[in-house]
Amino acid sequence: MIGCVQADLLMGPVTDLPAPGGTLLTEHMTTRVGGAGANAGLAAVEAGMQVRLVGCVGDDQLGAWMQEQLAPAGLAAELVVVEGAKTGLTVALESMTRDRTFLTYLGVNASWDPATIPDDALTCDNLLLCDYFVAPPLRGEAARRLLDTARARGARTFLDTSWDPGGFSAETRAEVGALLPSVDVFLPNEAEALALVHRSGDAVDAARVLQRLSGGWVVVKLGPRGCVAVGPDGAELAAPAPVVDVADTTGAGDAFNAGLVIALADGASWGEALATASRFATGIISRPSDDRHASGATSGKSLAG
Repeated sequence: MIGCVQADLLMGPVTDLPAPGGTLLTEHMTTRVGGAGANAGLAAVEAGMQVRLVGCVGDDQLGAWMQEQLAPAGLAAELVVVEGAKTGLTVALESMTRDRTFLTYLGVNASWDPATIPDDALTCDNLLLCDYFVAPPLRGEAARRLLDTARARGARTFLDTSWDPGGFSAETRAEVGALLPSVDVFLPNEAEALALVHRSGDAVDAARVLQRLSGGWVVVKLGPRGCVAVGPDGAELAAPAPVVDVADTTGAGDAFNAGLVIALADGASWGEALATASRFATGIISRPSDDRHASGATSGKSLAG
């Protein structure tokens, strides 16, 4: 899989920022390895899948710590360490009364060189390209080449864009639309799907519009409401999310992505795969923020990129 590897600093509850010059005391703080690439990789390894994680970190203390954290899961070996660069970091502000908000410092991801992605990493069963909007050098034509190359070699291609910090302009919507024909499974959340079709309202309607651009499957993640999916030949499916006590929702979409890839690789039907992914993600977000993943033995299946 190809995606950002960065540190996540989670703080909460933070419903509103303090007034200028003011101070807000929070009750919880956790620092952990994050980024959509690392989150999905850790989840997939826990579920027993063979994973190649391609990403980059700086040669700073934070990057060294993250390599140490990822090494037990076998996810550190192919990380590119960029000399003189700083590792990326996201501050996630969580609240029980609103959705999370994020402050992200791109660090090394702002200049991630596509040439550092090994060609043999595109020879795989499944390619998940994530963090599209927070890895600027991998946007547009660079992403299309990665997806098309993997697909030509027999891979099923997955794409998760993340939220566009630029606000999904008309140019950005056209950029993503041009990329979708290279994507077998597109994985936006509800807000992203609606923003990409430039409308409010129903997630299923948004998925239908995106599916017509893609020709493949569009799976819209709905948080506690589960997911909906629209596919070829008019296929439309939905899967609820189990009701659990949620400890931390940051990374939920990444865990869902990993669960879906694994289920499809195991030969599950689309209905079964959506249900499996929803259960898998829900199980992970019910765990404490600082004790989220347990390493699992890998199987012979390949999740790479």
